[in-house]
Amino acid sequence: MRAAIVIGAALLAAGPALAQPQPGEQTTAADQVVGLFGATCLHFAGGVEPMRGFLVQQGAPQMPVAARDAFLAGRHGQVFDVSYQATKLALVSLDDGGCEAVTEQADSRQVLAVLGQAAQENGLTLTPLGTQADPKGRPGVQHNAYSVTLGGKPMHVLVSTAPSPPQAVLTLIPR
Repeated sequence: MRAAIVIGAALLAAGPALAQPQPGEQTTAADQVVGLFGATCLHFAGGVEPMRGFLVQQGAPQMPVAARDAFLAGRHGQVFDVSYQATKLALVSLDDGGCEAVTEQADSRQVLAVLGQAAQENGLTLTPLGTQADPKGRPGVQHNAYSVTLGGKPMHVLVSTAPSPPQAVLTLIPR
């Protein structure tokens, strides 16, 4: 869990920079996706151009057209490949200020635990709004909703987990 905390803390305290785990430090896909979410979606909180500029500055390539279109699913935005070591990650930057951190594989309980711990350690209050099964009826898909205030603006965080890829999607929704 340390990587998510390191990434989130470094960004919230010092500004945009993707912190890397210390040598020999064990990280999980949950650490990575939560760290990515904190470093981008939460840090830039609806700031589309600054976040995209940061990703370009960090050398994150945009996804090929077919993958981009699959991630966007008819929405408007850009999709970046931000995979790290063996963890496949994508960052979806929507034109309306929404943002998604996506990982192919992650343990759902671990994603929720890492997110909760990282929020607590960074003084971020995630207020639970409820949990529900998938409205489309996909078995094993779970959605956990939270409210959060970032930069004085109320927003929503939706954590969607599934037994098959993508196994975790963390979404920031500006209101």
